[in-house]
Amino acid sequence: MKIILVHVGGVHKYPPALSVLYILKDLGYEVVLCTTDVTTSTKKLCKENDIKLYNIDVDYYKSVSLITKFLRLFKIKKFIWKSVKKEKCDNMVLWISSTETMKHLGNEIYKYKYILHFYELVEDILYTYKLPFLKINANKLCNNSERVIEAEYNRAYITMVNWELDRVPAVLPNKPYYVSEMEKEMNITSNDEVENLIEKLEDKKIILYQGKVSPERPLIEYIKAIKKLGDEYALVIMSGDENIYKDFESDNFYFVPYITPPKHLEVTSHAFIGILTYVPEFRYKGASLNTVYCAPNKLYEYSMFGIPMIGNDIPGLATPFEKFNAGVCISDIKEENIYNALLEIEKKYNEYSIGSKRLYNNTDLKSSIKNIIENIE
Repeated sequence: MKIILVHVGGVHKYPPALSVLYILKDLGYEVVLCTTDVTTSTKKLCKENDIKLYNIDVDYYKSVSLITKFLRLFKIKKFIWKSVKKEKCDNMVLWISSTETMKHLGNEIYKYKYILHFYELVEDILYTYKLPFLKINANKLCNNSERVIEAEYNRAYITMVNWELDRVPAVLPNKPYYVSEMEKEMNITSNDEVENLIEKLEDKKIILYQGKVSPERPLIEYIKAIKKLGDEYALVIMSGDENIYKDFESDNFYFVPYITPPKHLEVTSHAFIGILTYVPEFRYKGASLNTVYCAPNKLYEYSMFGIPMIGNDIPGLATPFEKFNAGVCISDIKEENIYNALLEIEKKYNEYSIGSKRLYNNTDLKSSIKNIIENIE
């Protein structure tokens, strides 16, 4: 079987898409990648894994006018179907990766067998938020697919109800697959500045946050709590966003700029405790539900190394934490609560570390993807 993964946007920024590519190759399928914003790392990935690559020559992340955005949309759409037609064969499936990609398909998609892989929970698939009346018929798109995939159990049921689907979407957690048998305390090879920082913090217990820095992911109370813990600890924030906390006075707070996956795991491996924090802003229902039923990559990136976790009490975190005893959830993101929770984790560190590793080992992405494809009619 030939599987064409279509992804609009830099695939290197989407660990779930990278996992799918590696697993499809491991399962023995002929794999083709059609994507935009191809980097050197993406070219290397494809070359090393014998994945045929179609590079859609646009800068998808460039800010443009509304008219130019629609012209770009049609250009991408034309390229996608031109590429697909070149690869067309009797036993072929399209793996449509993310809602951004779904906006570029049109009615041509209904001529093919296809899988829809959602990374986020969305209310509507809009062409642009500036024109909310222009949207895709998600019910038709999903119900004509071979399978719909969501990243988390609750999201799957919400998606089914929201779009009146014939069956519940499959659940494929955002667990990284493209790295295996990684060990605690990996050597830093990607960045001299980061290597020097990790060496500087060698005798400290690193409490790590990695990911976006935004109002929905508040960290100021963590900075205060870890400052209160003293010099034995260090808070490290690793993010591609601006360091909005740079003016906060703390001698044990450090910021690491974006590191391309999977190299960022070199830093992750040195963590003592991992932070996850998600607070809905109630901008609109879909975004808020997406936050409450979060499905973060870092849940598995921390647990890969058996790192205990601390998070706030929402279903997306409380459920896995409690099921596997992988960490502690706090009812309110306040300095004192965080301080006490960190001490609680340290007190029972081995128990939480074992639970964290158990969480990681419980998810078998390869078997899940194999099952999805083998059940295509």
